[in-house]
Amino acid sequence: MKKFFLILSIFLTSINGFGQFEDIFASGGDADKFLTRYMQPVFDGIMSANNSGWTTSAEPLKPFRLELTVSAAAAFVPVSSETFVFNDNDYNYLRLESGDSILPTVMGEDTDSRIKIVIPINNNEYKVMEFDAPGGIKNELPINAVPAPLLQLSMGLPLSSEVNLRYLPQLTSEDGGYVKLLGIGIKHSLSQYFPTPKDEDGNKQKRNFNLALHAAYQNLQAGYDNPDDDKAVNLHINTLSFKGLASFDYKFLSLYSSLGYTSGFSSLDVLGPYHYTYAIQDSNGNTLGSQDETVTDPLQLDFDSSGVSAGIGVKLKLWILSIYADYTFQKFPVAHAGIGLKI
Repeated sequence: MKKFFLILSIFLTSINGFGQFEDIFASGGDADKFLTRYMQPVFDGIMSANNSGWTTSAEPLKPFRLELTVSAAAAFVPVSSETFVFNDNDYNYLRLESGDSILPTVMGEDTDSRIKIVIPINNNEYKVMEFDAPGGIKNELPINAVPAPLLQLSMGLPLSSEVNLRYLPQLTSEDGGYVKLLGIGIKHSLSQYFPTPKDEDGNKQKRNFNLALHAAYQNLQAGYDNPDDDKAVNLHINTLSFKGLASFDYKFLSLYSSLGYTSGFSSLDVLGPYHYTYAIQDSNGNTLGSQDETVTDPLQLDFDSSGVSAGIGVKLKLWILSIYADYTFQKFPVAHAGIGLKI
């Protein structure tokens, strides 16, 4: 959980978390374009991880039986998402001043490249600012993956169904940070519509092979709001999944799999005033003076991700306790493991 909030702290827990790329805000609309490319992997990873871990069997719990699960997921970042190409032609005011044009994303390594903002004032004068390109946090993590802690309560319902709930009431910190979460899922057995297996004497037997459908939605909100400096950061991450489930369920063991479609939509807003001092230069690069300006509400980013996913897993059942692990194949593969307690 600590590593999960390490990643979120880059842009959630405080305005200081934006320190390494706050200067980019001074580039106006170019900041949205640059930081969308820079942050896309961490949002893809969080959305992939949040869409995992909803089920460990196609067999629903018996009506009104409860199960509490505590687990952790890690969405692995593909190598292709560790970098992006910086092209001057993609931006109005940002220019690569020095260094490699292949820059790291937030999930990449560090960089020595420098970026320059050049905003025309008139035909011969420009507002100019230069700074280090932001680096990534790959070297700060034991593995290059986006982690997510998951706490879930499930309850069996009539009609061979099951409901899943993920809930975290709003937690706040002294410096104005906050986080809250709500997710709900529903599982419905398809096996009930097939004939129940019987023994030689015609007695009904426990079904070992189960099929089900599952749908889930989750909303995560986090951010920072400090009236002392009139600055705020608001993050919303919404995920949605539809999956078909199949499992072999025995007394002490379950083997389960899934195939379905997952999607997510996220937004990140940085609000408040940011103060900058630009150098005023002529077309030859000679400094003529300086100019102070304030940029208000500098960032409004939107991210989306969707695709097909397929997963396999195993669960060991020990009376009321279970231990399980699974792996989901998708653009950002997810490893997930946890324990469950039936009540």
